[in-house]
Amino acid sequence: MSQETTRRLAIMFTDLVGYSSMMGADEHQAIEQLHEYRTILCSVIESHEGTVIEFAGDAIFARFENTTAAVNAGLEIQQSLTRYNKNHEKGLHTRIGIHVGDVVEKEGSIYGDDINIAARLEPICDPRGVCISEAVYSELDVSLKDKCISFGRPLLKNIGDSLEVFNLFPGPITRQKRLQLELKRVRRYLSDHSAVSVPLTFALLVVGIILIVPAFIKPTADVHNVELGEISNLSPQGLPAYYTIGIADEIHTRLKLIPNLYISSIEDDIGGEAILTGSIEKTGDTVRLSYVIKDRKSGTEIGGASIEGKLEDMLVLQGRLADNVARDLTSEFNLRPVPAKPAKHQANPEAYQYYLQAREYVKRPDDPQTLENAISLYQKALQVDDEYAAAFAGLCEAYWGMYLLVRQNDLVDKAVEACLMAETLDAELTEVQVALGEIYKGRGKLSESIDAYNNAIQIEPRNISAYVGLAELYTTLDNHDLAEQTYQRALGLQPGNWEAWQTYGNYQFNTGQFNKAEKSFRKVIALTPDNVNAYSGLGAVLLYQGDFKQAARVFDEQAKFRPSATMLSNAATMYYYDGDYKRAAGMYEKAIELEPEQCLYWVNLTYALHQIKSRQVEAKKTDSQALSICDRELEINPGNRQVLLMKSRLLAQMGRNDEAMAIANTIAPVNSSDPDTPLNLSLIYLQCNELELAQSALEEALKQGYPKFLVQAEPGFAPVRHEQWFRSLLGGDHQ
Repeated sequence: MSQETTRRLAIMFTDLVGYSSMMGADEHQAIEQLHEYRTILCSVIESHEGTVIEFAGDAIFARFENTTAAVNAGLEIQQSLTRYNKNHEKGLHTRIGIHVGDVVEKEGSIYGDDINIAARLEPICDPRGVCISEAVYSELDVSLKDKCISFGRPLLKNIGDSLEVFNLFPGPITRQKRLQLELKRVRRYLSDHSAVSVPLTFALLVVGIILIVPAFIKPTADVHNVELGEISNLSPQGLPAYYTIGIADEIHTRLKLIPNLYISSIEDDIGGEAILTGSIEKTGDTVRLSYVIKDRKSGTEIGGASIEGKLEDMLVLQGRLADNVARDLTSEFNLRPVPAKPAKHQANPEAYQYYLQAREYVKRPDDPQTLENAISLYQKALQVDDEYAAAFAGLCEAYWGMYLLVRQNDLVDKAVEACLMAETLDAELTEVQVALGEIYKGRGKLSESIDAYNNAIQIEPRNISAYVGLAELYTTLDNHDLAEQTYQRALGLQPGNWEAWQTYGNYQFNTGQFNKAEKSFRKVIALTPDNVNAYSGLGAVLLYQGDFKQAARVFDEQAKFRPSATMLSNAATMYYYDGDYKRAAGMYEKAIELEPEQCLYWVNLTYALHQIKSRQVEAKKTDSQALSICDRELEINPGNRQVLLMKSRLLAQMGRNDEAMAIANTIAPVNSSDPDTPLNLSLIYLQCNELELAQSALEEALKQGYPKFLVQAEPGFAPVRHEQWFRSLLGGDHQ
């Protein structure tokens, strides 16, 4: 008899993103890429003393002796693929799931529930990071925990106990990325708890969706937002591109001094009331700097000028340009002019060129070679001018970024040394204090981190990065009172700062304060009517509160502005839950026009049509069309439970109860932690007059966390809504 042993291991599952579509496009090339993918991953896994246990198509199953080795391997895999993708037209992207726990080892194979957990984490991983369980997270050092974003407690198939899941990234997490992951978590929750049969209906909160301002939101006076657009290089053959970065930096630095004026970039997707663009052009030894300011809505020019001079006087020229921009905007918006701060040190022109080149590298995606180049250029700037505080500040951030990628402790010391040198040369550089706050927080020196953030706030009371860093530190420490006070402090000093309100709204949303979050997001929209992220946050809050009517208004405007099948379906679903079935049907039909082969949209259309008395003949015809579309999807993937559930409901809706029950019976015995499955089974059983089964399935759905207010909104339960068992299950609590 073979011996069984139990041991604690870290388990990794990986999967190549989009491999099926790669095979469909070019099977030969896909196989070659799979070989390269396996070569990269196996090399990294082995270098961290891991063992590849199994290849399953494009998936890899590996084990490690400890958590640290597994996590470091996961991060290095993502870094290696990033480098690979820079040199290949068709890149490779992977999802990675890691869990640690006790496994049973027998005859060279390993077994256990903890292996299944790792397997379930991989599909929900962001392709640029590593998805880890709370058991893995608890063993990370502070610096790595700071690079994690909680994904909540998603429902994991065939995993009974819920556990918190985190996304870990190899490099710094931008505000945009953090929000994107937070919204992805919201979408996952909504898909786990959907009600119109298909979880995909609730892909509602996509960053990048632009909405029209609802009538119930009124803009706030006396606060103005300007979008700093592109600074064009009109002489790319004779003038390095990095000069445009210096012009943009100078304008931004100058404008942020003006009270009640807020600056955003194109990447922020805020859409200020005015758009500022500029250019630089070289003719011989002369350069010409120009800018124009236009009203966003009318396109009317509200300011602009050109300045000419010698290239060696670039610092002076861009300073004069920034002063002109400030003059035009304060005049246009009737704001109080604020004089520019005199420079404490005039950088050497050669050093400034090296500095700008380094800044250009820093704007690229993080990777060791990019940061090495930036570090080298900052060092060259300092060799020419050793009193250049901004170059020391940049060097500090570059060293810290490199540490986050390669985890060499000496880089932390170099980062701190560079920041302290910058502080010595110019104590008013806010970015130095923010950088020190991040570094100290990452190394677990929390009191020093708090001091650094507070120093930044004292220097620049409008610096939202310092407030956010400080509040996030307190949130990490579960000190929500201090986190709340920090956000309130920011808003007290700058009540018109949309960014402060938005980060506060995100914090409230993530801590379950939905009523307060709604007010914050509405405030953001009042300040910045075209703010994409604020609408996404507002939509999430409305859904969580079960306010379908207002959610429908928001998403309807979204669909009108930038129609797509998904957006139209989202708006339709809100109308469906709100009981406006005619509108829901109309929008599902528009979604089908854009994507006619999606079973999801056809089935949802049938649900809406069956609620409209005047369209019953059409509803029955649509049932047959939807059934054909679903069957075509099942030919491709016969085991797709989602489509099987839709088909079963369709058959029950058509009165073909025996066929519907036959499908339902193949699904019911499978243990599922997804409450959508028992919910849909309950509706199928109810349609087939199997009341006991319907009651049991609904009870299971509620037990697994299906929201009661969505059950109330589902018209399929109308026949039993007043039954004692139904009312008893809901307990009179519809939330």
